[in-house]
Amino acid sequence: MISFCTATSDDLPEVLALLEVAQLPLAGVKEHLQNFILALDSDRIIGCAGLEIHEDAGLLRSVAVDEAYRLHGLGEKLTRGILELAQHQGLSSLSLLTTTAQNYFPRFGFVPIEPSQLPRSLNDSEELSGACPDTAVGMTLRL
Repeated sequence: MISFCTATSDDLPEVLALLEVAQLPLAGVKEHLQNFILALDSDRIIGCAGLEIHEDAGLLRSVAVDEAYRLHGLGEKLTRGILELAQHQGLSSLSLLTTTAQNYFPRFGFVPIEPSQLPRSLNDSEELSGACPDTAVGMTLRL
């Protein structure tokens, strides 16, 4: 049975391993782990999604699902969980950078945007400071 929970510091090694397999940036994960949602099969982490909060803007990051569990809607549930968390936090927007999923996120209302047009407060994120490649596509959603 799949369950969902908020990450704790004990989950960091397993989250980093999942992100490494998914070839997603590891920089900044530890600092924002308290805003990660995890998908678990028993006690094994099979998916994650994170939220970085920078002033009134959020950055959706690290959406990953173990390959054996893909196509079961876990990515959607994790993303919706982060959307709810961002709204609960009173954020005005949620943005992301992606090199592979620009066709996935419009279903949630995200629209493409030049990375240079993302909220300035997100410049504090390691993802925008070089952890993501220059080829990454920016997307944003007004909350």
